[in-house]
Amino acid sequence: MFGALRALEQVQQATEVVSRVTAYIGGSFLLVAALLVTVEVVIRKVFTLSMGGADELSGYALASSMSWGYAYALFRRSHIRVDALYVHLPLRAACLLDIISLLAFAWLIGLVNYHAYVVLTESIRMDAVANTPLQTPLWLPQGVWLSGFAFFLFCIVLLMVRSLLFLASGEYQMIRRLAGAPSVQEELDVELEDLRLHDGDAVPAGGTAKAAGEAAEGGRR
Repeated sequence: MFGALRALEQVQQATEVVSRVTAYIGGSFLLVAALLVTVEVVIRKVFTLSMGGADELSGYALASSMSWGYAYALFRRSHIRVDALYVHLPLRAACLLDIISLLAFAWLIGLVNYHAYVVLTESIRMDAVANTPLQTPLWLPQGVWLSGFAFFLFCIVLLMVRSLLFLASGEYQMIRRLAGAPSVQEELDVELEDLRLHDGDAVPAGGTAKAAGEAAEGGRR
């Protein structure tokens, strides 16, 4: 089992790198799309002209960055979860809920992948193009969109398999680290670490974060 866990850990490290890179690329696409739309609005207002295609390209950028950004949010445990009861559960019960949530997530994204695949294959069969001046072949943006969802599903299954192996070996803390909802203290640590990366040593570590976490946890209770 140790060998399998080690191999899966290496796979996850590689997929995390891919998710981080694609998240940056998706964010860059959104910035470019926002710039295009801004320029389009300005030249329409000032010169009564239109570049044509800015709204279409921004839609493709939004859809692609969304599907490829989900995996990064998954590894960062950034998806919204209602944890009013979760934080008061024993560790083992919380870990079981984490695994159940991954199973439900995999089922949902599996359905999304299926229907996205149906849309893509239909566009290829019909040689469909966008009803716009650009006449973009629809299989191009739809293929990027579907591949992002497929990668996301792979990441969910990877975390689920690792969590099940940790459950079998009784390593509940590892399940919490992989798939659990982050505590207030963990969220503060991440934010402070990001600040330290940007501002050097301007933000103190250790005691300040711990004190803030304890205060926030007290407020939550």
